[in-house]
Amino acid sequence: MQVQGTLQLPGDKSISHRAIMLSAIADGVSYVRNLNDGADLQSTINILRDCGASIKQNENEIIIYGKELYSPSKELDCGNSGTTTRLIAGLLSSQKLSFTLIGDKSLSRRPMKRIITPLVQMGCKISSNDGLLPLSIDASDGVSAIHYNMKVASAQVKSSILFSALGGNNVSSVNEIIPTRNHSEIMLKNMGASIESEGSKIIVYPIKSKLKSIDISVPSDPSSAAFFVALAVINNNSNLKLTNVLLNDSRIGFIEVLNKMNCLITKSNESVHNGEKVGDLTISASNLKAIEIESKTIPSIIDEVPILAVVAAFAKGITVFKSVEELKYKECDRLSAIIHNLEAFGINAYEKNNDLFVEGGKVERMSKITTFDDHRIAMAFTILSLTSFEKYELDNMQCVDISLPNFFNYLSEVTK
Repeated sequence: MQVQGTLQLPGDKSISHRAIMLSAIADGVSYVRNLNDGADLQSTINILRDCGASIKQNENEIIIYGKELYSPSKELDCGNSGTTTRLIAGLLSSQKLSFTLIGDKSLSRRPMKRIITPLVQMGCKISSNDGLLPLSIDASDGVSAIHYNMKVASAQVKSSILFSALGGNNVSSVNEIIPTRNHSEIMLKNMGASIESEGSKIIVYPIKSKLKSIDISVPSDPSSAAFFVALAVINNNSNLKLTNVLLNDSRIGFIEVLNKMNCLITKSNESVHNGEKVGDLTISASNLKAIEIESKTIPSIIDEVPILAVVAAFAKGITVFKSVEELKYKECDRLSAIIHNLEAFGINAYEKNNDLFVEGGKVERMSKITTFDDHRIAMAFTILSLTSFEKYELDNMQCVDISLPNFFNYLSEVTK
């Protein structure tokens, strides 16, 4: 099979969430183009509307009219989105609101104690289902400053604290063990917040006046791009170009990993927009070799581990992903889901002491993909099946709508 052509994928999910949320409490009118079109973003938009935000969606852009938010009269449904849940908890707390967050079955199994602990320290009154959703938060008495040492490497937890600290009574700080994606810091600075970094510490000052509105075109999501990059590197005679991709250093760890695996990936047309690096990626087929991926790299590739595990299935030797226990707390237990599907296709894979081992070789048999209702598992193993058999079968095709609704259309555009 050949992979040829040029694609521009929808906007980055992380930046899209943050642009909508922060614009809702900004001064004036904000314009966001190339928004991510997944279901997670609709959860964020609907929640903000339930809190009084004025958001208008046109075909090519979304317009957000900044105004005072109010405590909602009903529960706020986060759907399947962990980003929505954790970031909105911080944002609405900064506005001194009272609210309850709920989600679907998958989201209701994901750990929320990691945001409950710092938000309670900041003065929020919180009740939960033993650290899980539903989460009822009362921040009506205001938010206190905090100096918090991160327990897990999580951009969602960090952002929840930073957003809440915007409404704090004094300067706050977050100290990261391992650096995570920094979109919140970049966007807050661009919108006029006083935020700075000192080594591993991020310092944020309460906002004295409203954030400035933004006019932004969101670059393409690198986590979505990773599936098509992988498709090109594991298929012979491939030449694929992906345009206007977000190239934030904290998000393209997967490119560094693939380069070490002997992949041919080049960047071009690099520039900076709204504080974020953007550029094009050109990918061609490669002779893949297995590598060991260190634990310090995992936070920057946590969303891409499923598709990198698929690439590893085509590499020569055993690829090792160190310390991937955080995969167990995603939309499903992704560590188990990766191993289950690789083994179903005849690839030897196993976990030992929270490390993932994938033995490269020949995909031996066609298998129906068990998605576990997880969009990244569904897309990753569609790539594997399509490459090996030029067809695929999934137990749930709709779950890809969470992040990339037109995934299957994009595939048909570039495969021959």
